[in-house]
Amino acid sequence: MENKVKNDENTGKRKYNVPAVDSAFKILTLLSRKKYSKSNLTEISKALSLTPTTCYRILQKLEELSIVRYDKSSKRYSLGPYLVVLGERAKENLFDISVILPYLENLSEQTGLTTFLVNRIGKKRSTIIAKAEGEEFGINVSVGRHFSVVDGAYGKCLLAYMEEEESDELLRMNDGLRPLTEQEILELKNEFPSIRQKGYATTSGEYIDGIVGISSPIFNNDESVEMVIAIIGMTSQLKEQDIEKMGERIKGAAKEISLKLSGHLSGF
Repeated sequence: MENKVKNDENTGKRKYNVPAVDSAFKILTLLSRKKYSKSNLTEISKALSLTPTTCYRILQKLEELSIVRYDKSSKRYSLGPYLVVLGERAKENLFDISVILPYLENLSEQTGLTTFLVNRIGKKRSTIIAKAEGEEFGINVSVGRHFSVVDGAYGKCLLAYMEEEESDELLRMNDGLRPLTEQEILELKNEFPSIRQKGYATTSGEYIDGIVGISSPIFNNDESVEMVIAIIGMTSQLKEQDIEKMGERIKGAAKEISLKLSGHLSGF
């Protein structure tokens, strides 16, 4: 299988497209979703628009490496045990996570709500990579769950700090939790300056009925945003003034994290 080489228009660098690697990652991502956590060859190849032969060859190699597991009785594939090892090693080596986790735990203790960290994955997706569940009103969220990059309060944060051309393209794809009308897309775009000014974004039932979301961006050294801290709770539990207070609180935590990750703040 030949590698395909493209030039990145923004950086001028060559981008290498390796179909087998891309397909393997798509298979693992698919199997990480609850709906497809135990899937047969036909279901996987159909969901990813892969030929059964190509899909089978990749699955065979992933099984050989214990990255996927095959159940002979049901003829279904699932994520394999070696991914647990890789995940633990990744957590040990990710400075970002060790810095951020205490902030998530502190926010959950203060609010009683679930706090989690969202990271952008590739161009169109985001995923939960860490969480701290509140004891009082905590809503259960799953680490590893994938979303469209435009979804929720965390999506608003990511979109608000993108170049306009990129955010427009993602919004036009319209592949989030629910389809957006032209008017809703316009209203969302008009909200971006306010999000940047306040330093946090909120949602209240727009994406999931009865759920309030509050998010604030974490900045990289180059001032881009790939990670977002988010808090979720029930609309029945939170009044408008509560949401504003939490917005300021989460913004303060995100600012400290950004400074710490960039090396401008030491200690906790």
